[in-house]
Amino acid sequence: NVPTWCSVSRAPPDLALPSMLHAVLPHCHRLAVGAVPRSFCTLAESMLPAGLRASRHINVRLQSASDQFQPKEGRRGEKPIGVGDRGAGLVYRDGRPASSAALDSREQVARDGVWVVKIQPPLDISSDSAGGIGRITPATLLLSDRKWTFVRFVKEEDEGHFSLLRCTLSEDQQVAYRYVEEFQDKGPMLKVYMDAKPEGDHAGF
Repeated sequence: NVPTWCSVSRAPPDLALPSMLHAVLPHCHRLAVGAVPRSFCTLAESMLPAGLRASRHINVRLQSASDQFQPKEGRRGEKPIGVGDRGAGLVYRDGRPASSAALDSREQVARDGVWVVKIQPPLDISSDSAGGIGRITPATLLLSDRKWTFVRFVKEEDEGHFSLLRCTLSEDQQVAYRYVEEFQDKGPMLKVYMDAKPEGDHAGF
């Protein structure tokens, strides 16, 4: 059976799908459940905006989800929320992330060239948003490519988070697309070009 959901107002069921995210679709579209694609495509130089590499950019350090979401003590009066916190974990427009362990394979592949990343903040499903007390959804951003071969998170305390969050909040659907490329500087880094917005076939996934 192929699951269908028609609302993003609440957390979707926690299903053991092989894809990175459990689908939660806003307009009753159907999700074909299958093997996670392993191919990855960068953009040809002729398809890039003129002057892209000389434009304004920020650098974001790419960290392992298993390290980022280690259980930690919450701040006074708060209960921490992790990537796999059942019932109140991080949930995005595209769904609920799989376990940290399931994301590891997507963190091992280095990519050459420029491609497009999707940036989205989590939906607020905290008990505070429903009038409760004690669970506050952190603004942990989800970064992904079209085929989910790249999946990373940027937490509130990470360098570059504020700039990326502003990008999403400036969009009507609070989902942003930007050109990026990876490089090495004492570990994997992501260069995010802030001013050039991908359009047409490069965005909207």
